[in-house]
Amino acid sequence: MNKITIIGILLFALFAINANAQTSRRTIERWSTEAIKQITLTCRKPTVDVLDSLANNAEVSVEMLSRMGDPDDKRQSAACLKLIDHIVDYSQTTTGRRYTDIVRSGLKKALDRSYEPDVQLHIMNQLARCVKKGDAAHIAMYLEVPELAPTAYNILLNMNDIDDIIADAAAAQPGIKNKVKEILDIHAGKKKTPVAIVTKPKPEALPFWTESLDKVIADVASKTTDDANKILIDNKPEDAMPLLIKLAAKKQGDERNAIIARFLLTAERTATNGDLMYLLLRDADELTTDDYIRQRIIVALGYTHCPQAISYLRKYYGNKAYADALAVATTELIAYQPEANAGRMVSAMLYAAKQSYIHHYDEKDVDTRIDQVLAAIDNWHAEGGYNMAHTEVTRMEKRGFWVIHDQLADFNLAFDWLSEGTLTLSLRSMPVLMFNKEKGLKLVGDSKWHKYDTIGDWSTANISVNGDNITVSVNGQKLIDGTKLVATESGDPINKQGYIKFLADEQGATVREYCFLRK
Repeated sequence: MNKITIIGILLFALFAINANAQTSRRTIERWSTEAIKQITLTCRKPTVDVLDSLANNAEVSVEMLSRMGDPDDKRQSAACLKLIDHIVDYSQTTTGRRYTDIVRSGLKKALDRSYEPDVQLHIMNQLARCVKKGDAAHIAMYLEVPELAPTAYNILLNMNDIDDIIADAAAAQPGIKNKVKEILDIHAGKKKTPVAIVTKPKPEALPFWTESLDKVIADVASKTTDDANKILIDNKPEDAMPLLIKLAAKKQGDERNAIIARFLLTAERTATNGDLMYLLLRDADELTTDDYIRQRIIVALGYTHCPQAISYLRKYYGNKAYADALAVATTELIAYQPEANAGRMVSAMLYAAKQSYIHHYDEKDVDTRIDQVLAAIDNWHAEGGYNMAHTEVTRMEKRGFWVIHDQLADFNLAFDWLSEGTLTLSLRSMPVLMFNKEKGLKLVGDSKWHKYDTIGDWSTANISVNGDNITVSVNGQKLIDGTKLVATESGDPINKQGYIKFLADEQGATVREYCFLRK
C-alpha cells in the first residue's frame, strides 16, 4: 500500500470522526431545543429518556444550555437554566447517578464559558450540589469575581479536606489569598464567624407562557412562501385570511404550517367578528400538523367568545400537549359566555384549567386568571346552561332530515352547517327558516332573502327565540332582529313549544356543534 493511499485513509477516518462529533453535537442541540420549548411553554419537566441523554452528554449539553437563552425572551432564558437544574436533579437519582461526574464536568465548563454573572451564579449553585474535593481549586478562582465570590466562599467553607488544595490555589492566584486565609482559619477553628453571604434577590415574575408561544409562531411564520406573501401584499388582512387558509390546504408539511402561522399573526391585526374567526380557526386547526400552532389556535378560539367554540374544544380535554392552551381558552369563553358554564365536561375543563394556572404560579397576572377560573367553578351548574349533547357531525343525504326531540319554548340555538342547496330549519315543530349559501336567509312569511357573508364551505348561526319573536345572526351578522314568528305563509301563529328539525334538499347538508340553551 503506497504512502498516498495510507494518508487518504487516515484523512477519511479523521473526517468521519469529526463528522460523528458534529452530528452528536447537533443531536444534543436538537434534544436541548425541544426540551427548552417544552419547559418554556408548559413548565413541565422533559421525559426521563431525554434527561438521560442530556445527562450522558452533559459536558456538551450543560455548557450549551448556559449560552442558549434568548435575551428577548425571559421565559426561554429561564427555561435553559431550569433544564440544567433538571439534568442535575436526574444525576442525583439512582438511575442517573452514573452521570454525576459528567454533569460536574459540564457545570464547570458552563461556569467558565458563560457570559452572564447571573447565569454563572445559578450554575455555581447547582455545582454545589455535586461538588467533589477535586473541584475546590476550580471554585476558589472565582473568589476574585465580586458577583460570585460570596457563593464560592460558602461552598468552600462547607467542604472538607481541601485546605492544601485551596492554599496552593491562593499561591498561584494572589487575588484570592485573603479570602482563602479566612476559610483556612475557620476550618482550623481560629475564626468562628464567616463572612455574611449575600443572597440573590428574588427574580421578577416571568411573562405568561403565551408570550413565548407567540415568538414560536412568529418564527414559523417567517418561513412563509412567496405566494403567501403575495396574498398579504395584494389584499386587506380580513380578505387575506381565508385566502391563506385555502393556500395552506394546497401545501404540505412545513410550508403549510408556515402559512397557517402567518394566518394567525394576521388574525391578531383584524377586527373580524368572532363567528367568522371561529370558522377560520377551525379550518386552520384541521389543517395543521404542528403542536405549537395548534396550541395558538386553541388560545385564539377562546377569544372568539362563541358557544360553539367551547363545544369544539372539548375534544382536546385530557390531552397534555394542549392542557395549558385549553385552560386559557376555557377561562376566556366562560368569562364572556357564562351560560356555557354547565355540564360535567365543562366542570372538568375548569378544574383542569385551575391546575394549569397553578403550574404557572410564578408568571405575571396568573393570580387574576386563577380568580376567574375559581369564580367560574363556584358558579358552575349541572343544568341550565348550553346543552352540548348533540354536537357530533350529522350528515343528511338527499332530502334527509335530523330531528332533535327536546321540547323547547324559549331558547337560544347555535350550530354550524354545510350545504350547497337549501337547509330548512323547523322551530317548535314547524318550518321557520331557510338557509341558502347563494341566496341568504329567509324567514317563513317573509318574501325577502337576507344576504350574509361566507368565507368557506361552512357557516355558523346563532338564533334566539323569545315568545313569538326571533333574532338570527349568521356568520356574525345580525339579519333578523326581534321579528314576529309565523308558521305558514298565510301567517298562522306558531306553536308555543316543540322540537327542532333540520331538513336538507336534493343536495344534502351537514350540521355540527348543535348547542341549545333552554330559557
